[in-house]
Amino acid sequence: MEQYIKIGRINKSFGLKGHLRFFIEPVFITRIKKLDCIFLLSQSKHFPYFIDEVDLTETGHGMLHFEEVKDKTIADFLVGKEIYFDKSLFKKEKKFATLADFIGFKLIDENKKVLGELSDVIDFATHDVGQFFVNGKEVLFPWNEEVILKIDKKKKEINVQLPEGLLDIYLI
Repeated sequence: MEQYIKIGRINKSFGLKGHLRFFIEPVFITRIKKLDCIFLLSQSKHFPYFIDEVDLTETGHGMLHFEEVKDKTIADFLVGKEIYFDKSLFKKEKKFATLADFIGFKLIDENKKVLGELSDVIDFATHDVGQFFVNGKEVLFPWNEEVILKIDKKKKEINVQLPEGLLDIYLI
C-alpha cells in the first residue's frame, strides 16, 4: 500500500465503447510525469490499467479509455473504483517554488546585521509583502527587486535593503 497514493476515482461510464469519466485531485496533476498506467483498488489489491486515450482538464476532471476495456459492461464494473498512482512515477516537487518556501529564512540587512526571520509573505493583488518581527513588533516590507537583494538557499538567508526609515516607523 505504501508504494501507491490515492489520486482520484472513476465517476461513471460514457458511451458504448468503454470510456470512463474520472476525477483526479488537481494538486496531483502537475506532479504526474505520464498518465499511461494507473492502478485501481479492487479486493484490497492494486491492479494496473493501461490507458490508450486520456483527456484531462486542469480542474482534474477527464475522460479515459483503458486498453483492456472494450465495452460499456466492463466499464460499468469500474465505476466507483479509487484511482491510485505509483509514487515512483511522480515528479519531485521543486523546492522554493513559492514565496512561502522562504519562511524561516534569516533576513540580513546591507550592514550584515540579522533583522529577524521571515515569518510570512502576504500576497496582495498589486504586490507581495514580507513580514518579520523585531522585539515582538511586526514589521512589513515590500517584497520586490529593490528590497530583496539576494537569496541564499543553502544558508537560508535573504539579503535585504529596506527602504530608508521603514524600521523606525515600526519600532517607535
